[in-house]
Amino acid sequence: MVNIDTSKPINELNLEISKSIINAAKIAIPRSNGTKKKRIVPWWTSECSGAIKMRNKAFKSLKKIICFQNLINYKRRQAEVRKIIRNAKRDYWRKYCESLGRNTALDKVWNTIKKMSGKSREYFFPVLKEDDKIIVDSKSKAELLARVFTKIHSTENLNSKEKKGREITLQNHNEVLYNDEDNEDLININFSLIELNKALKNSSKSTPGNDQISYSMLSNLSEMSKKILLELYNKVWKEGILPDKWKEAIVIPICKPGKDPHSAESYRPIALTSCIGKIMEKMVNNRLIYYLELKEKIKSYQFGFRKGRSTIDSALCLEYEIRRAQINKESLIAIFLDIEKAYDMLWKEGLLIKIKQMGIRGRIYRWIKNFLTERNIKVKVGGVLSSRHQIENGTPQGSIISPMLFIIMINDIFNNIDKSFGVSLFADDGLIWKRGRNIEFVNRKLQEALHSVEAWALEWGFRISISKSKVVVFTNRKLNIITSLKLYENVIERIDQIKYLGFWFDKKLTWKTHVNKIVEKSKKILNIMRCLRGKEWGADRKALKTIYIGLIRSVFDYGCILYNSASNSLLKTIDRIQYQALRLCCGAMKSTPISALQVEMGEMPLELRRKQLAITYWANIKGHKESYPPYIMLQSCQEKEKKQINSFGWFIKNEIRDIGINHSLISPVIVLPVIPPWIIEIAEVDLSLLEKGKQLEKKEVENYIGNEYAEYIQIYTDASKMSNNNIGIAFIIPDLDIMRNKRLTDKLTVYTGELMAILMALEWVEETRERAVVICSDSSSALVSIVEQNSESRQDIIADINHLMFRIKSYGSLVKLVWVPAHIGVIGNELADNFAKNAAKKCIVDLKIKMSKNEVKILVKCILRINGRNSGIKEAMPDFIIASKEKLENIGNVAGIKKKKILYLD
Repeated sequence: MVNIDTSKPINELNLEISKSIINAAKIAIPRSNGTKKKRIVPWWTSECSGAIKMRNKAFKSLKKIICFQNLINYKRRQAEVRKIIRNAKRDYWRKYCESLGRNTALDKVWNTIKKMSGKSREYFFPVLKEDDKIIVDSKSKAELLARVFTKIHSTENLNSKEKKGREITLQNHNEVLYNDEDNEDLININFSLIELNKALKNSSKSTPGNDQISYSMLSNLSEMSKKILLELYNKVWKEGILPDKWKEAIVIPICKPGKDPHSAESYRPIALTSCIGKIMEKMVNNRLIYYLELKEKIKSYQFGFRKGRSTIDSALCLEYEIRRAQINKESLIAIFLDIEKAYDMLWKEGLLIKIKQMGIRGRIYRWIKNFLTERNIKVKVGGVLSSRHQIENGTPQGSIISPMLFIIMINDIFNNIDKSFGVSLFADDGLIWKRGRNIEFVNRKLQEALHSVEAWALEWGFRISISKSKVVVFTNRKLNIITSLKLYENVIERIDQIKYLGFWFDKKLTWKTHVNKIVEKSKKILNIMRCLRGKEWGADRKALKTIYIGLIRSVFDYGCILYNSASNSLLKTIDRIQYQALRLCCGAMKSTPISALQVEMGEMPLELRRKQLAITYWANIKGHKESYPPYIMLQSCQEKEKKQINSFGWFIKNEIRDIGINHSLISPVIVLPVIPPWIIEIAEVDLSLLEKGKQLEKKEVENYIGNEYAEYIQIYTDASKMSNNNIGIAFIIPDLDIMRNKRLTDKLTVYTGELMAILMALEWVEETRERAVVICSDSSSALVSIVEQNSESRQDIIADINHLMFRIKSYGSLVKLVWVPAHIGVIGNELADNFAKNAAKKCIVDLKIKMSKNEVKILVKCILRINGRNSGIKEAMPDFIIASKEKLENIGNVAGIKKKKILYLD
C-alpha cells in the first residue's frame, strides 16, 4: 500500500486499497481448496492430526516388521491418540460452555452436542413458491428474495395520507434540510490514527462484505498501511462522499423460526457490508454518541442502545408505578405501542431534519446524508448473487451507526404528552401509562395521548401497528373495568398479560406466568445436562457447572429484582431447579440437602443472589444523574410509608443499610469528559520489563530505569490495602527527597488506589512544571488501563488522568509511565510501598473517593458469600467436621469419622 496515490477519486482509492489488502492476504493467509472431510467435528485440532499420523506410522511399521518392540510402540501411540482426543473434546466443550448465556438458543446447544459426536446435517436452500410457480434454481430464488426484501422498504407501503404527511413535513423543514454550513466544532475535525486503532481493537469477529476483507486483515496492517487507510477516511470525511462499495450489502436470507421455508416472506435479511466502511462507521458513531450524550439530546426515558442502560430500567419503572397504584387502591392502564416496520420504513429525509434540529452540522451531517442515500443490496443464495436493488427507506441493516440514527428519529415521539403520564422507550418499544381511581378520566387522558402519538407518526412517516399494540389494565380491584382506547379509530386489543422486554406482566403482577416460563425453560436445559452426563467429554463437573451458570442461572438472574416480589411458593419452584442442576453437576444423591450442594459447588442461595444483584443495581442507579428515571425509586414517597412490600423500591433501603454502604457515594457510570476523547493522545507507557516474562532481579530493574530514564525525574507510586479494608496511597521522589501519602475512603480496591497514586503524582508534576518525569508503578492493570484509555470500573479516574496529562503536555512537560516489579528490593518501590502502608494506618481519611459500581459489586458479593457459606454450613453439615485441607491432609480418621466425610473449605 506504500505506493498508493491518495489523490485519486474516492471510489478508485478505495478499490486500490482493497486490492492491495486482498493481494497481501493471498500471500500471507493460506487458503483451503474447499474439499469436504469425511467427518467434521468442532473439537479437532492439529495436535489430533499429528497424533493420528504418528499412530498410523507406528501401525505401518508393525505390519512391516511384526515384533514386540513395534507392538509396544503402536500401543503407546494408540494410547496417546485416545488421551489427546479426549482432552481436545473436553477443552473444546469447556470453552463452548463459557460462551453460553441467557440468550443462547437451546437448539444450537443440541446441535453442538450432535456435532461433538460427528453428526452433522447437510443444509440445502429449499425451493420457493411464488403464486403457483415453483422456483428451483439459485439465481431465480435470489431475485425473488431481493424483490421481497426491497418491497419491505418501498414507499408504496404508505397510504395516501401518510405520503401527504411526509410531503407537508418536508415543505415545513425544506430550508433546514438543504441549507448546510461548515461547522468548526471538534466533532468535525479529521480522524486520528489513535481513533482508527481504537476502532480496530474494539471490532469483533464478523463476516466480511463483498470485498472479502475482514476486521483481522485491517487490524494486522502495518503502521504505514494504516496511515494510508486513514487518508482514505479523512478524504471521505472532507468530501462527504462514501465509496459506492461501502453502500452495497450482500444479503443472506435466514428463515424465521416456525415459518414456512418455501415462502419468500418467511425469510429475514442478514446484511454483510464492507468492513472498511464499518470501521469508519464506528469512528463516526463514537463521536455522535459523545455529542448526543454530552449535550443531553436523547430523552432520559430512552433506554435502548445506550451505555449504562438496559431493559431492566424500563421494566422496573413500570413495576414501581404498578406497585404504587396497588397500594393506593388505584388502577394503572398501560398501552404497549408497536411501530410497524420501524427500521425498514424509517424516512431518511425526516431523519436528516431531526439530525439538523439537534445541532449536528458540517462534515458529520454530510457524511450521514451520503451514508443514507443510494443504498443497494444483492441477495446471495447458494453462491449466486441477484442483480442490484436500491433501497428507498430505512436505516441500513447490520450497520453500526443505524441504532443511534433510529434513536434520533424516534426521540420526540412523546414530546407532546403531558408530564403526568409515565412513558418509556426501549428502541422502538414504546410504553405509555397512567394511574388513578377514576377510570373514565384515565381513559380519556390516555386517548388524548394516543392522538398525539398518531399525529407524530403521520408527521414523520411512521405507522403505529394496531394489531401488535396492546392495552393492559393492572389492578387488584374486582370491578369490571371497561376500556375503549383507539388507534386510527380502531379499538386496541386489551389483554390480561403481556411479554414486555422479556418479562411477563400479568394484570395483578403476581409474576406467576413469568416464573412458570423460567421453570419451563430451565427444565429443558436440565435435559441437556442429563444428556451430557452420559458423554465422556461432557461429564465434567466444571463444564456442567458452566452450563448451569450460562444457561440456567443467567435466566434466573435476568430481572430477578423485579420478580423478587413474587410469592415465596413461586420462588421456591426456582430453588428446586437450582437444586436439581447442582445435583447433576456434582453427582450427589437425591437426599442431599440443597444447602450442602450450594456449599459444595460454591453457589450462594438464590435469595442471596437476588439481594446481591439488587444492591448492584442500586449502585448503577446512584451512578446516574437524578434525571435518570429509575432514580425516583430511591426517593421517599407516601406509598412506602403506607405499606412495606418486597419490591425493589421498598426493600432496597434496608438492604444497603445492612451491608453498610447507605452513606457511600457512587462514581458516575457514564463518564463524559469535557475534552473529547478523540483529541487526547495516548500516554507513553513502557511495559518492557513486564514483557520480559522472567524473574527480574533488583539490579536489572534499577539499571534499566537508570539507563533509559537518566534525564528524567523518577517518581515511584504505590497503594496498599490493609485487612480492615483501609487503603493508603503514596508517591516518593528519591532524588528530591519528596514523599507524599494519603489515606483514601475505605473499601476501595487496590486497583483504584494505584490509579489514585498515579493521579496524585501527576498533580505534583502539574504544580512544579518539571520538564521530564517518569512515573514508576508496579500495577500493570492500572498502566494498561491508562494506555488503553479505558477501564471497566474506574473510567472516572482514567478520564482525570488523561485530562491532567493533556494539560501537562500543553505546558511543554514530558511524562512517561513505566512498570516495575514489586517486592524485589527496588528502593523507590519499597519506600513507596512502606509509605502507602503508613497512610493506610492513619486515623483520618485524607481523600474521599466515590466507590464504583464494580467495587460495590465485589464488596457485596464478598459479604453475602461469607454469610451464605456460614449459614449453609451450619444448616447442612451438623455431622461433618469442617476444616482446611492443610490441617487434615496428613490425618487418617478423625474421632472415628472417615476422611471422605470431612468437608474441605477452600
